[in-house]
Amino acid sequence: MEVEFQYCDEDADAFGPEEAPQHRWRNNVLLIVGGVLIGVPGVIPALLLDFRWVAGMIAIAYYSALYRYARYLFQLPAAAIFPSGGFRVRLTPNFLEEAGDNHRARFSWSHIEEVIENREAVLIYPDPHRAIVIPKRAFASSSEMRQFAALAQQYRKEALETTSPAIGLYDDDFFSAWTRDAGLSVEYQNTRADWAHAMQFGAYESPWQSMGTRVSKYVIFLILSVVMLYMAWTINHIGFKAFCLVASAAFWYVGSISLALVVSERGRRQDVPEQWLARRTLFISPIGAIALTPFAIHCTKWIGLEAVLQNTSFLYFLESSVHICQIAPKRAFPTFGQAEHFAHEAIQWRQAAFAVAEEEAANDAAHAVDGENPFRSPQA
Repeated sequence: MEVEFQYCDEDADAFGPEEAPQHRWRNNVLLIVGGVLIGVPGVIPALLLDFRWVAGMIAIAYYSALYRYARYLFQLPAAAIFPSGGFRVRLTPNFLEEAGDNHRARFSWSHIEEVIENREAVLIYPDPHRAIVIPKRAFASSSEMRQFAALAQQYRKEALETTSPAIGLYDDDFFSAWTRDAGLSVEYQNTRADWAHAMQFGAYESPWQSMGTRVSKYVIFLILSVVMLYMAWTINHIGFKAFCLVASAAFWYVGSISLALVVSERGRRQDVPEQWLARRTLFISPIGAIALTPFAIHCTKWIGLEAVLQNTSFLYFLESSVHICQIAPKRAFPTFGQAEHFAHEAIQWRQAAFAVAEEEAANDAAHAVDGENPFRSPQA
């Protein structure tokens, strides 16, 4: 069974993104409560030394920043990002297939997280953090939508009860368009720490540092805070006391908040779905990228990716500014040089694909202008 449709602007507001899990909301609350408690030790020393104006200045600066951060955490989510152009979803007994202008994907039913039908759409979850949304207007009638959802639920139930058949990698020349040119490949397996760090800081943090390195650096800030506090306590010069109190509070906030974010990052590891931890093969060519796991295939053209970024330890493939679809750890390569070559080729191929797309768009625009009536009035 198959449906074809196009997403519209109303879908972005109506269906996404999915609400954050309860544990993520809990983590945000814990961060704010922890931030309030962290602010107290930065103010108390100034109060004990009777520098109330310094204490007030520190408190105002810190808690106003904390308030802005709390608003950022709990602000309304942005509209969902759906692919442009035609979109197709196909159900077969072996797998679920989705396809757009710039990507194709297949998922084994045994690893589909959930199938939900409501009055507005059918939602199929390949993992807890992502949903394939099929709006009601894609179906001829409500009964057809219910039939589609029932068939998807039936296939999923049968796959869970029996041994899953082959996902059908090579039938129908599924990814022949991506493999017609020679490319590069790497096999790897992500850890929960890889994804937790990306979920916490995104793909734009550079250079990447291990958790041990970061913890050591943040502990040094706390030690400096204690040193400055000791100097404020022992030196009698009023101006220098005020300077030491402010510096001690600054070092305390930087070190303690950074350590709190490290704790939050560790907490995010439980948010990482098992599907993201499967061993996979990543193949890249001048056309795009293919990610293969035992239960899923993802084929994406370069023009379907928002960015390809790298730092000292990872190569990130981004479908949007907030959605990382693949993380390739450089430790998976035999040598660091091979990892750098792989990353360089991916970035260059994506840039070349966008250059070709921009040139084609410019040519189409030029042909459209040439086809206009030169004697037409500008007001027409």
